[in-house]
Amino acid sequence: MLDQRIARVLRAYATRIGQETGLEEPARLAKWLWSVGGWTPHRYDIYLKWTHGAATQLTGSAHRPPFAPDLLEVVP
Repeated sequence: MLDQRIARVLRAYATRIGQETGLEEPARLAKWLWSVGGWTPHRYDIYLKWTHGAATQLTGSAHRPPFAPDLLEVVP
């Protein structure tokens, strides 16, 4: 579930990645990408694709059983 807490974490992550890659105004872009509400179906779809991709990477990197995407929402 994409909520304000998850959006804040994603905004911080996107800001950090933007800074590391040299984007102009990464915090502004991250704030636009991961606002605290009013998510469109398209934005939610992007979020779901991100959770599935992250879960796939976590499963492959640790030689574990499949990592469910919804577990990303309970990891602090």
